[in-house]
Amino acid sequence: MSFYKKILLLIIIPLLSFSAHKYYVSMTIIKHVKEENSIQITMRFFIDDIEKIVNNRFKKEFKLATDEELIETDKFLNIYIHQKFEIKINNQVIEYDFLGKEYDNDVVFFYLESTDINNIRSIEVKNKMLLEMFEEQQNYIKLHINDQIKTMILMRENDKEMLKY
Repeated sequence: MSFYKKILLLIIIPLLSFSAHKYYVSMTIIKHVKEENSIQITMRFFIDDIEKIVNNRFKKEFKLATDEELIETDKFLNIYIHQKFEIKINNQVIEYDFLGKEYDNDVVFFYLESTDINNIRSIEVKNKMLLEMFEEQQNYIKLHINDQIKTMILMRENDKEMLKY
């Protein structure tokens, strides 16, 4: 092999391995809207990660963000979210509604809401979404509560955290 081919390989191989690296992260924003006595939750995931997990879990081909997406997709996404995501406020598990989803390029946004939320003294968030499939998964939680902004990073070894206000 010529000198120039060796140099070219030394340059290209690291570039290919770098571009093949994938980050497994999600972002969830939890806002307490005092005027409405509600908690509004926006979750953001990569579409391909969510699709892989729900396809595997429910043994269906959901084909998210395509013209072939299954009609009952929201039903199964709602089931998955409720199995893997939990919030306790003041040591009480709160119920929340799945309001829907929205696609933007390679990202899916999930919208959730819980009502009748007044005074928040503590909040515990458990987010196990995607953790069973992706070992490197990190679920970032950004909280806007009581005029404070705080962040949690949840992963396989630590899938829940509690904050007191």
